[in-house]
Amino acid sequence: MFQISRRADYAVRIMIELGLQEEKCVPSREISRRTKVSKAFLHKITADLVKADLIQTQSGPKGGLRLNHPLTQINLQQILEAVEGPICLNICLIRPQECERDAICPAHDFWGRLQTSIVAQLQAATLAELISEAHELKNQPRRRDHVPYLIHRADIGVIKQ
Repeated sequence: MFQISRRADYAVRIMIELGLQEEKCVPSREISRRTKVSKAFLHKITADLVKADLIQTQSGPKGGLRLNHPLTQINLQQILEAVEGPICLNICLIRPQECERDAICPAHDFWGRLQTSIVAQLQAATLAELISEAHELKNQPRRRDHVPYLIHRADIGVIKQ
């Protein structure tokens, strides 16, 4: 199945939680509790986010984690690439002539267009937009029948693991 990793999902959760706290320094135990990310996994992910300059750590009694940039300057591509590396749908898109079939493969251009579209969407999705939506959802959560699921409970038995 084509999907983002748990690590990427958790990184986005962590960044949203930090964004909700604005400029406050948030203890990692509090982030772990609110995001449901184990402390051990949280530390691994936040190390990657620090390395990517998206967040900073502060030690001491009032220490914790905080965003390193304004909400409008952080996008989903930056977050995902911080924990997963460059976004690449297929090995053939990494370098020209990486795949000997580039010139004759009918799918090559499609993969390139799809990757370009996905990257553009990730670049356009800022943390500010996600924080705004989080505030809206806190005030008025979606009804379960309006959540955009592609797979419904009745279809679960059909999916191969």
